Amino acid sequence: MAREAIEPTQILVLENAAMRLTIRPDLGGRLDQLEDLQIGHSWLWHPSNYTPDATRSLPIGASFDEEWTGGWDEVFPNDAAGAFQGRNLVDHGELWSQRWQILQCLPFSITLGYQCQTVPVRVEKTIQLDPSCPEAKLIYGFENQSEEEIPFLFKHHAAIAIEAGDEILLPDCWVEPAFPEFSKLIGQPGKTRFPQAIGTNGEAIDLRRIPPPSSQLQEFYYSFDLASGFCGIRNQRTQSSLMMTFDPAEFPFVWMFQSYGGWRNHYVVVVEPCTTMPFDLEEAVRRQTIAILPPQEKQRRRLTLQLQH
Repeated sequence: MAREAIEPTQILVLENAAMRLTIRPDLGGRLDQLEDLQIGHSWLWHPSNYTPDATRSLPIGASFDEEWTGGWDEVFPNDAAGAFQGRNLVDHGELWSQRWQILQCLPFSITLGYQCQTVPVRVEKTIQLDPSCPEAKLIYGFENQSEEEIPFLFKHHAAIAIEAGDEILLPDCWVEPAFPEFSKLIGQPGKTRFPQAIGTNGEAIDLRRIPPPSSQLQEFYYSFDLASGFCGIRNQRTQSSLMMTFDPAEFPFVWMFQSYGGWRNHYVVVVEPCTTMPFDLEEAVRRQTIAILPPQEKQRRRLTLQLQH
């Protein structure tokens, strides 16, 4: 009887005196946990039934929502599944579901690689931890291996563990609900200036403050026209922040998915610096708000994560 080979669990760690990063090549190459060693706080969310040392084997095209176990995934070359420019693109792209190759492991740097199947693109990711500070750089390389231009979406999908009273951090920018039918905080379509929005009863609301899970609320908005390239979450209990900084030319948008008990009983904010808006790639092409990878070109995008006290 033929037996399917089960790939091993892969757990890599980068650590200095202030920060520990756990990376999982077998789980889409994701950053699985981000620990502030100075205050003993774990920043990344996982569902209560998550088993940290378990691996998995998923087909390209698996359902993201059904298989999601938190951490910091990447989404490429698309979000919503469907046909686009002659290609059949899968749910949340393919990076998150597939095992990545370990290309290099150094004391303060790890490089992973993945060959895409739905588009002719090679992706590499390097995580560089500062030897002494609570700071790491995430550097992504995209190589178009074809003679065709490839429009794409690339976004971070960082599931942040939250507590009531925490604060969403964004620069001066516009916000607009991604799916008005999903919104339980913002009560009308159209854009407003962060942190202000109009609630379901016409009242003014402050989008910065995170309500308790008993609220059973949920929200999902795009932020755009960023005055500066940053986003993050401030934990009020520890008076500490997880900050992401980037060039707004590389990540012009930040998507904010929020479940305050309202979606699948999860209590999490997913912070998503992104190249593209909206999720519909055809619409993004029409609006000229989509990223482009020219033929045979290599492109880099960078993000820095910092812990602040």
